[in-house]
Amino acid sequence: MEILNDLLQTEPNWVYTLCRLVAGIIIFPYGMQKLLGWFDDFGGGVGIAESLKSFKKKEIPITIAWMVIIGQSFGSVMLIFGCLGRLAALVNFIIFTGALFNHLPDGWTLNWLGKKKGEGIEYFILLLSLLLVIIIEGSGPLSIDFWLM
Repeated sequence: MEILNDLLQTEPNWVYTLCRLVAGIIIFPYGMQKLLGWFDDFGGGVGIAESLKSFKKKEIPITIAWMVIIGQSFGSVMLIFGCLGRLAALVNFIIFTGALFNHLPDGWTLNWLGKKKGEGIEYFILLLSLLLVIIIEGSGPLSIDFWLM
């Protein structure tokens, strides 16, 4: 029970709610694109079958591919609702740290002008910062975590 209390504990600070909602909304399209085929291809396939092919092409093991699909899909919804927000943030922190290292050779900036092979890491640094706030401080008010405490 102590572990559950530690996961749910949060302060009534609206900054944590804002960070959680922004992170969840940012991650949601990535998860739903991989799981349900919603949204255009972000470079990782649309739907489960295509996403798994894309992960295989990048030599990412199928177990990790499934963890990414599930983590982004359900983790983004958990973040939006603030349900076990710390856990959802941690899972996505791990996923997007992997993405950061994958994009590290492409430099710092995004591919604004279409002249680079890939996207840089500035986006991932920003998202990881938001997720880190949630991991440390919790979901904030207007969350299931806060209501359960």
